[in-house]
Amino acid sequence: MGYFSNGSQGMDYEEYYCSECKHNEQCMVWLLHLNYNYDQFKNETIKAILDMFIPQTELGNDKCRMFIAEETKEVIPNCWKMGADK
Repeated sequence: MGYFSNGSQGMDYEEYYCSECKHNEQCMVWLLHLNYNYDQFKNETIKAILDMFIPQTELGNDKCRMFIAEETKEVIPNCWKMGADK
């Protein structure tokens, strides 16, 4: 789960990943985390949604799945296509 235990941890993540991402100024993933970070412990649906975007490893929060490097325009595979064949 993408979880930030305090503001400093969130700011560190934002500096390390978000500042290098094409979506930095208009990132809906970051907005979701700012608004629902603590609610994920009371609501499994919120937790599942946040987990889809920022996975957690044994080392902490991993790179957002919507990350596109600003300088290289590296595209991460589109996770939205999973199950979209309906």
